Amino acid sequence: MRRLVRSTAILGLGSVATVIAAIVRAKILAARLGPEGTGVLAQLASLTAVLVPLATLGVGNGLVAMIAEARAAGDFARIHALTRLGKRIAWGLGGGLALAAAVASPWLAAGIYRDSGFTWAVLLGAAAVPLSAAASIHISMLQGHQAVRSMAALSVVIAVAQIATIIPLAYLFGVKGAVAQLVVIAAIWVWWSGRLLSPLTPRTPRAGGAAAAGGSAAGDGAAGGRPTMMRRLLRYGISSLLVGLSSTLTLLILRSLLVDKLGLTANGIYQVCVGVSGLLMPTILNAITATVWPEIAALPSDDAAGPPMRNAVRLAFLLTTGACAGILVGAPIWVPLFYSGRFLPALDLLPLQFLGDYFRAAAWMFGIWLVPRNRLRPWVAFDVIYGVTLLAAFLLLVDRVGLRSVVIGYVVAHMTHAGLHYWLARRAIGFRLGPDNRRLLLASLALLLGLYMWTPRDVTGVLAGGAAVVVWALIVVRRHEWLAVLDVARRRLGVDR
Repeated sequence: MRRLVRSTAILGLGSVATVIAAIVRAKILAARLGPEGTGVLAQLASLTAVLVPLATLGVGNGLVAMIAEARAAGDFARIHALTRLGKRIAWGLGGGLALAAAVASPWLAAGIYRDSGFTWAVLLGAAAVPLSAAASIHISMLQGHQAVRSMAALSVVIAVAQIATIIPLAYLFGVKGAVAQLVVIAAIWVWWSGRLLSPLTPRTPRAGGAAAAGGSAAGDGAAGGRPTMMRRLLRYGISSLLVGLSSTLTLLILRSLLVDKLGLTANGIYQVCVGVSGLLMPTILNAITATVWPEIAALPSDDAAGPPMRNAVRLAFLLTTGACAGILVGAPIWVPLFYSGRFLPALDLLPLQFLGDYFRAAAWMFGIWLVPRNRLRPWVAFDVIYGVTLLAAFLLLVDRVGLRSVVIGYVVAHMTHAGLHYWLARRAIGFRLGPDNRRLLLASLALLLGLYMWTPRDVTGVLAGGAAVVVWALIVVRRHEWLAVLDVARRRLGVDR
């Protein structure tokens, strides 16, 4: 558990610059554009979130694994071939999708905004697609090279660029400037990531020498192995692509329906929930996954996945519940501070959003064994069920409860998702939570339900909610876990024990 805490902390710290930039950007956009303008940007972000993974064919995870393998074997020819292939996919397919989106921009604008007057926004978003796709491929390659410092430096550069460009563009040109910033940042992203990748990339396929021949024996060599290499990349990519599209396409459809029924202003209010979850949950879940996936993949059998899964579940719920509860308790302060007073209706949505994040963490951790153990079909199927459940719940409730239908649907969908993953893990590998994790999950659920029933609205509520979080931590966090956190803090600060 100590090793998992330390690894998660190191990876999580790399996201600090990104989080700070996102907070500053959200504040500037909220103050300058208000809920409606924020809703415009949110729709475009949802559209590009669908197009960019399509432009990479989902091969990012495959590139990470295959470049890491080639580095270990000293097969520079294969690294050269993988690098060229990845870039060709991103630029070729990304350019084709950008052209198709540009041609279809009047219809896409009518579909996602219910107003073809936003054709200009779709055109700018289309221009960002090949740039973002190429940058995404570059980052996957940096991961394969284990270039941790380069990736951290890239995060800082992009964060600084976001803050430096959003201020003049948003204040001088309003919504159009904020949309144009997406293209500017994508261009900086692909340029700088390419610079960082360049020294790591072999200049010629002859660089591998004899090692290249060994790599070819595995079916991925540069000489005559490109079709096989592509097939292997696609095997990695297709499942990731399906799962990613299940989430992003569901969100795009959901928000388009939301705009149709409740307008762009409601979409902007909902962006507070999506923005917070979109920063918090990937930071926690991806950091834990980066450590746990290789550990589970190396196990001799599926049944042996139980212990690392229990550690992952415990850390995920400690972090998720603590962060969600803390953010919710402080919402009356940070919503007007980081957004504006016009976004205060989001206070009615956040308790349910964070309750949904509780079940989202459960679903992810109960299913964390599927990908490293090559159980991809249930992984994809359960995500499709999640998307269908979310859309069905929203459509059933939107005319009855308005904007709250979105977050209610989010809770219901993730409850279903978590239940399916737990059922499969218990049935297939005999997974059990254990007494400590059961107590943690029950106490966490009680805390979030309590904050839902009595949401802080003023200073008194903030203090009472803060006291509840402290009591929760004292009940569920074990002594050695406090010591592990203290140890990590000392190491990060350079303080001797």
